[in-house]
Amino acid sequence: MQNLLVRSLSGLIYTTLVLFSCFSGAYGCLFLAGFLGASAIIEWMQFRKEKHISLPSALMIGLLFLLLYCYSIAFDISDQQEGMLHFLIVFLFLILMASQVFMRKSVVPGQLFHVIFGLVYIGFPLFLLPKVPQALGGDNPWLLASIFILIWTSDTFAYLTGRLFGKRKLLERISPNKTWEGFIGGVLFTLLAAYILFRSVEVLPLYGWLILAALVITFGTTGDLFESAIKRSFKMKDSGRFLPGHGGILDRIDSLLFAIPVAYFYLRILEITL
Repeated sequence: MQNLLVRSLSGLIYTTLVLFSCFSGAYGCLFLAGFLGASAIIEWMQFRKEKHISLPSALMIGLLFLLLYCYSIAFDISDQQEGMLHFLIVFLFLILMASQVFMRKSVVPGQLFHVIFGLVYIGFPLFLLPKVPQALGGDNPWLLASIFILIWTSDTFAYLTGRLFGKRKLLERISPNKTWEGFIGGVLFTLLAAYILFRSVEVLPLYGWLILAALVITFGTTGDLFESAIKRSFKMKDSGRFLPGHGGILDRIDSLLFAIPVAYFYLRILEITL
């Protein structure tokens, strides 16, 4: 009972933080991307037994924040400032690469791949996150909030229907607890959530919401399985202990990291057709 209470409380705090950030304008979205990115990068580097905040993780976090600052509409940056920021971004990236070559001579290939992959896997989706509200040409926080809502709906009802009716394993060698029945339950309830959003929020037509939900389900589930496969290769159960009862930040945003880029570019394409 106590574990359930802790899990529920930490989940409520996380959900409140995310939704509050989504509806707090450009600065709120920047905060959310920076907070999730910094936490996820630290966890990612700990996969290879790094210190809590190692030099590579600090450089990776610095690069993410510089990119968010440089390319965000929240800041009015002159051409000269943008040039200096570009130089600093390249300089930090070279320092990051050099730190892996000269400080990790015995494990350069594996460590270098881990760092570069982490920048792409975590940095690129979260770099796009603050851009989602403007994806249709305006500024609508529901576009970003809805992606989180659809992911949470899919995860929650996939878990509940899987617990109640699950028999056929979805991909047992990677995630033994996921079932086809759970996946189908998650799909149905997420499509229902998309319909409720259509009736409640005048942002997209019904087909736009349903396609967005289908993309979030497909790529979100893939992202979840992808992170499970990585954790299994490192013999880890959770990516961290950031959220009591839920694991680490990477465990919370694994679906988001795959869903955000696809959803963003879909919305940009949809902008042309609407």
